[in-house]
Amino acid sequence: MKSHPIFVTDTDMDRLRRLAQALRYSLFRDQRQLELLEQTLDGAEVTSSERIPASVIRMNSRVRVLDFDTEKRGLYTLVFPENADISKGLISVLAPLGIAFLGHKQGDVIEAKVPGGIRRLRVERVLSGPEITGQRVLPDRSNRRKVYLSRRSQKISLAA
Repeated sequence: MKSHPIFVTDTDMDRLRRLAQALRYSLFRDQRQLELLEQTLDGAEVTSSERIPASVIRMNSRVRVLDFDTEKRGLYTLVFPENADISKGLISVLAPLGIAFLGHKQGDVIEAKVPGGIRRLRVERVLSGPEITGQRVLPDRSNRRKVYLSRRSQKISLAA
């Protein structure tokens, strides 16, 4: 559902175009999603991050939405595929919902064709994004330390 153009920052556009190009010639399993992302990017208005209002959803924005079918609210963060984790509300920009979020703004009603049907959502609030707050989103590495410590413990116990 697009009644007006969507906005994408120049830095997001650059990184998303490179992602699409890399996936185009890989074994990425869902080429239809890739085509949908490319169509969305082709129709977007590109501008600098300083000129995009804080109410526009961009990469790493947190978004509060109202689902019209369930009448429930959800909180999602739009991320690049390597950071996606649906259990934490981190939605990949390659997922149907992620593509639908990209470039829309607070107050927009969006539709996303998902495996279970069509979801209609209203963007209630765009809470933040790294370009707005100056923060950098880092991947969760908490499991790496545990693995490292357990390996270290095994070496110590084997040496004893």
